[in-house]
Order: sequence, then C-alpha cells, then structure tokens
Amino acid sequence: MDSERQHDLDGPDELRVLRERVAQLDQVIAQLTASEERLQILFEHAPDGYYLSDLKGTFVDGNAASERITGYAREELIGKSFLKLKLLPAGDLLQAASLLAKNVLGRSTGPDELTLIRRDGTPVVVEIRTHPVRVGGRRLVLGIARDISARKRAEAAQQESDERFRDLIEHAHDLIQSVDPDGRLQFVNNAWLKTLGYKKSEIDRLTLLDVIHPDSRDHCMQVFQTVLAGKTVARVEAEFISKAGDRIPVEGNVSCRFKDGQPFSTRSIFRDVTERRLHEAELARMARRDPLTGVLNRYSVDELLEQEAKRSKRYAHSIGFLMIDVNRFKEVNDRFGHAMGDKVLQVMATVIQANIRDADILVRYGGDEFLVILPETNGETELVKDRILSEVARRNEKNPLLDFPVTLAIGSYHWSSESGRSIEEALSEADKLMYEDKRRASASS
Repeated sequence: MDSERQHDLDGPDELRVLRERVAQLDQVIAQLTASEERLQILFEHAPDGYYLSDLKGTFVDGNAASERITGYAREELIGKSFLKLKLLPAGDLLQAASLLAKNVLGRSTGPDELTLIRRDGTPVVVEIRTHPVRVGGRRLVLGIARDISARKRAEAAQQESDERFRDLIEHAHDLIQSVDPDGRLQFVNNAWLKTLGYKKSEIDRLTLLDVIHPDSRDHCMQVFQTVLAGKTVARVEAEFISKAGDRIPVEGNVSCRFKDGQPFSTRSIFRDVTERRLHEAELARMARRDPLTGVLNRYSVDELLEQEAKRSKRYAHSIGFLMIDVNRFKEVNDRFGHAMGDKVLQVMATVIQANIRDADILVRYGGDEFLVILPETNGETELVKDRILSEVARRNEKNPLLDFPVTLAIGSYHWSSESGRSIEEALSEADKLMYEDKRRASASS
C-alpha cells in the first residue's frame, strides 16, 4: 500500500505540478526581495529623514537623512526614545506627546513644525509628518522629518526685508498711496495721514475724488486713466484737499501694478510743496520789491505799465504819472551818512503810500526817485501831487528828520491811449517836469 502511494507521488504529472509551484514560489520570493530592496533604497536615500518608532517613541530604524538631521548615528538612535536623547526642547515636548497620542489612536499627523536639538547642541527646525503603520504584525509609527531651517532663514530674511521696507514707507516724508482701479484708496503712509488729517480707520471709505481738490480733478482723472493703460506718469502737479478743507499743493509720480495682464493698483509718491510754493512766492515778491522801502522796484515797472496801458485802452480811462525825487538827497548822505539817507527814503515812501489810493502803484524808480502810477484817473494827478506835498510839509513841521526840511520835487503827467504818445514818452515828460521842479526848489533855497 505504501509503495503504491509513493508510486503515485512519483508520477510524472504530480512531479511536474510540484516543480511549477516551487518555481512560482521562487518567483514570488524574488519579487518580494526585489521590492524590499527597492523600498530599502528609497528609504535609505530619501532626502527627508525617515524613521520608525514604537508607540512609546523609541526608535526602531532610521535612514541616512535622519542621521544627518539629528547628528546621531543610526546605532545611537535605535533602541532609544526621543526623551532619552533629549532631541526636543522642553517647549516642544507637549506637542510631540500629543502627536504620538494621535498615532496610538491610528491617526496620521502633520505637517507640524518642531525644533530638534542635534547631537552637537545646535537647533534645527523640522517639519514632521507621522503615519501609524504595521510592520511584521507590529504597530509602529513612520515619521518623515524635513529640515526647513534654510526655508525659515529665508522667510526670516524676507520678513526682515519687508519690515525694513514698511518702516521706510511709514517714516518717509513723502505722501505714498495705493489706489485700486475703481479709485478706492488701498494704502496710505503716515505722512499722508498726517498731511491730510485723516485716521487710518477712515481710509477704507475714501476715494480719489474725496482727497483731490475740485480744481485738480479733471487733470488727475486723466492721469489715473493714463497709468491704468500701462503708462508711467513721471511728474504730476495737483492739489489735494485735507479733511479740514485746506488746499495742499503736491507734485510726484504715478505708476500702475498689473496682475494677470489687468491693472491691479496704482502707486503714487507725492511731495507736499506748500513750503516751496510759499518760498517761491516770497522770492518772486522779493524780486519785485525794494528791500529798503518795501514798495515795488523798477524791475516790475515794464509789466505793470503794459497791463495798465491795455486796461486804459479797453476802458477808455487815462493814467496819471508822478515822478518824484528827494531834494538835496546827496547832501543828506554827505552830512548825515547813508543810514540817515535810507531812513529819509523809508519815511518818504510811507508818506507817499499813505496819500495815494489802494489801486495806485508806488515804485522805487531809482536811487532817490519814486514813480507813482495812477490808473483810471481823470485829471486828479495834480490833486494827488498837492496832497503828498502838503503831508511832507506837515511832517517837516511836526516831526523833522533833519535840521532842514526834507522836500520832494514832483513832475506830473496825464496820459491816455488817444494822446498819440507812448507810455515811454509820458514817463520821459513826467521826468522832465520833475527836474524842472527840482531846479526851482534849488534856486529858491
């Protein structure tokens, strides 16, 4: 019976089947071995730190990247927990315990940011993901740790750069603003807020039209449309209007930021030029004014005469001229000094100004000469002349400057556009009459 069973097993069919099964098993084993080798290669050469630990945090295995990140050799890691190795600072222990507790419950975690303490004591920031796994019937935790120190340094450097940039903008003296394509204000700096008198909380409610003076709106909206079309406007002059209603002259430049080919926001840098405009106006005033007497100087005469001549012709009104000279002025300087001579000129300018109309124009025409232009007169020139001379005489009597009377020589001339004479000829005639008056005064003294 036994011999018969042996004969059956040794039969050709059964032996063939057995051999095929053995070959298949060998093939499966080879595939498993190759797969395990591939997995081992991937595990070992992965750029991130791969490690296996039990549910108590004791290391079972780790790859080369784990050694590089922690500074420990694999043999130093296996069999020890992260607590014993003091891989984590005290501040991160609670977080690590919480992650491990989730793994015990079968849950994956991450990414979570932790700081590891390397074997040499230096910190390294890592981003960790964990997954509960089974290996050989044993419950383990697969951890993946990525060194993000370089990224954190780059982020810190970028944050520092951003903070420096924000600080620069916030403390700039220029007015910086950003406006969306609909004209709503998106951002303004401290100088903008201070100059226009708004609070930061009010900006969201403002548009360009709220802060641009009506006189500048058309021009500014043209500039706005230009930059939205992709052109930079290198120089803009406009007037803002503050919350209190004050006009604020500014100048600056405007450009536009685009996103996906569409205008995203305009960027403007303006400078408050109020002080400069005031300074320019003062310089212009000084250029037209005599610094000693405060009246207009000779440089302003040509423009004034041209304006008055046009008005005279338009309204058929004549112009009166008084050419005035201080008698014996050289004697004043020689006997009493130039300081007294300056005082005499100042007093005479005050006397003349007080005895002409607000619309009349007083000019220091030369060293001790004055010119009075009397627009829209009808023969009153002589009356003004007499009034000035009377006041000078009264001044000499009540408050004399010198031990002899200070008097004026005055030549008066009445001019109209229909006279056939030019303005220059009229001035020349007034000057001639003034010198005749001066000669008479000299002959009688």
